[in-house]
Amino acid sequence: MRQQLKAVSMIKRLEFKKIVTSPIIIGLFVLFTLFNFYLIYEQSPMREDMSLLHPIVKEQGTLMDADGGSSLQSSYEKNLRDWNKLAKSKTGDTYAKASDFYKPEHFYALMDSKMYSDKELETVNTLALKETYVTSIEEIEGKYKNLDVMDNAEEGIRMYGLSGSAADTVRAHYASLKPRVEKLIQNKEHLHLFFHGKIFATHSFLFKTLFGFVIFQAMILVVLFTGFIVNYEFEQKTSLLAYSTKRGRKLVWDKLIVALFSSTVATLLLLCTTLFVYFSVFDYQGLWNVPISTGFLIELNNIPFISWWNLTFLEYLLLSCTLVVICQVIFALITFCLSMWIRNSYVVFTVFGVIFGAGLLLPSRMPKDSVILLYSHFSPFVLVMNVKKWWMESGVFTTFKYYEVITVSSWSAALMLLAWFCISRFSRENL
Repeated sequence: MRQQLKAVSMIKRLEFKKIVTSPIIIGLFVLFTLFNFYLIYEQSPMREDMSLLHPIVKEQGTLMDADGGSSLQSSYEKNLRDWNKLAKSKTGDTYAKASDFYKPEHFYALMDSKMYSDKELETVNTLALKETYVTSIEEIEGKYKNLDVMDNAEEGIRMYGLSGSAADTVRAHYASLKPRVEKLIQNKEHLHLFFHGKIFATHSFLFKTLFGFVIFQAMILVVLFTGFIVNYEFEQKTSLLAYSTKRGRKLVWDKLIVALFSSTVATLLLLCTTLFVYFSVFDYQGLWNVPISTGFLIELNNIPFISWWNLTFLEYLLLSCTLVVICQVIFALITFCLSMWIRNSYVVFTVFGVIFGAGLLLPSRMPKDSVILLYSHFSPFVLVMNVKKWWMESGVFTTFKYYEVITVSSWSAALMLLAWFCISRFSRENL
């Protein structure tokens, strides 16, 4: 028994070795990682401006309710008076607002004269950012005071031409979101300072751009190496020898386990290296526990982020990472099932691409008055296309409280059953 376990363990190690020693897999992994680093490098110039928020958070905290907002206002006015004293002593000018300092009619002349030191310019930059937050508080309070998610539902229904049971279901799900919005406002989740969405758009860059690329990069790797190890014996013409050994056709169980394990490892490695560099460049100190539904995250499209639960930024990040890994396991299962029917890893890769495209196109072929249209969005292919809006209000097609959980749970269960069927069939077929 012990010898058998040792032999099975050795088989798994050998299968895993096929993946980690593949030049294509290693080359792609390095290429993808460097590309992600380049994306972060491109955004790195704004890190200095982003860091100006830290002294404000350190001084005022993050909650900008009546007390916090008043304290920030007082601090801003005091800093503006101090700045005007300095400005008057240097140029004789005073400013009604910190942003007036940047008016082009005198700003470039002041820069050319080098009248202000770097430290003084950093002071006015911080003051201008503080002014932006002060003015944003009132704007955010007004927006959430008048926020009615049913308006979003009706706008989406009109935009996509939904009717009948599809429109009724959308209205029902948005109605279930209303108590959460009321709770969000009651908890003051929308009044926590964070990197200003309309200036920095960090949520889109992190959860749409970076996570989006990591998902597709990991998917390419997962499909490639899963198809590669499952079809290895057939492509190397060693299948008759391999499947006539003592382990026999149970070898495909080892391949499946190694494929799932490798998918998890590859995805975590891509995520961890990318996020490590991202958070090394952009300092989130003091902001990890800010609610993800804060109004300061609202970007230029002016659409609030309304999560189904009161999640902090850190919790939202960890949940999103977990979902990325589960999605890659689902893609590995799909590839495994395809590989049990198609004996060529390149054809498997192509067919997977076709299935992925078909999964995205399927909802557009559904009748717009049927709930089938909404159910057709419960697929991992649609899910990974909207990573920026996971766990929150995400449009009329996917605003379901447990949309992410239902999608990955149902697909995982169905694919594991299909994989078991494929293995059972393989154990009986002629090679």
